[in-house]
Amino acid sequence: MERGGIFLRSFRDLVRWSVLKDVLVTGIPMMLIWLFIGWITWDKLLEITTMVIGWVPFSLVRADGALLILFFIWSIAVLVSFAFVTALFGPIFFKKINKGYYYYSFGTLVFFAIAWMWAIMANWSIFKTAIADKLLLWLPFQTVAEGSAWLLNFYILYSLYILSLYLVLAVYRKDFLLTVKEIEYPDVDISDEDIGARHSFVAIRDAFLYIVLTILCFPLLFVPFVNVFTQLFLWAWLYRDANFIGTCKLICTKDEYTKYKNHKFTIWSIAIFSSILNFLPVLNIFAPFFAQLMAFHWIMQEKLSNK
Repeated sequence: MERGGIFLRSFRDLVRWSVLKDVLVTGIPMMLIWLFIGWITWDKLLEITTMVIGWVPFSLVRADGALLILFFIWSIAVLVSFAFVTALFGPIFFKKINKGYYYYSFGTLVFFAIAWMWAIMANWSIFKTAIADKLLLWLPFQTVAEGSAWLLNFYILYSLYILSLYLVLAVYRKDFLLTVKEIEYPDVDISDEDIGARHSFVAIRDAFLYIVLTILCFPLLFVPFVNVFTQLFLWAWLYRDANFIGTCKLICTKDEYTKYKNHKFTIWSIAIFSSILNFLPVLNIFAPFFAQLMAFHWIMQEKLSNK
């Protein structure tokens, strides 16, 4: 199997109903739980974020506010475009293919996410002038700060949502991967050898350190563009070890684990690529599971290539 097949196999597995239902049964209820938590804690959390915003220079608040507004506009544009195209062509498309709506949904969302991102970046000077240099400049600090505090509330709750998905997957990783293995690799034997790595400890450790690093890097979240790369790094750092060790603990021998863990570039590449999905509306529900699937298929590919 070629390395390019890792992505395609992971994507194909993700849209299989036997796998997809596990993702949806986890992702959607967890989202509803955090929406409820956000609803009952919103005012208290807003007091804290407003206080934090008050410590930040207005120039940074304005610049970061402009980027957050553009991110919100981008998300709405992606969803509206998807809904519009689906309303026009969905009925025709779905009649011609069997179960193609899964591929259609993922592919169309990714297409519009990239297209609108390119459109915004290509016209960055226009958006910056309209939002940062005009709209936010006309507004008093208190108004801009309150708006930024609202967006910061969403960021905190969303980060906790992603973290909760990561922890749930850490608990049910074995059942999830065995479902995929029976579909993709029914004839491959899995090892029951102890690789000497404590997956549960790693998952909890990384979740705790993710929270600590997020707090330490919090000032960077107010620097435009730096905040995007900072968050991308934090998510990738969260995914990298737990997915790899959790998969190896299920299917690897000790020698294989020792060999594969030296592939740092591949492990980080999978984690970074999967973390990008956390920025995409709707697809963010699937990001932790996609990261796990890519790690699983990469390790299975290595096992098969060495036979």
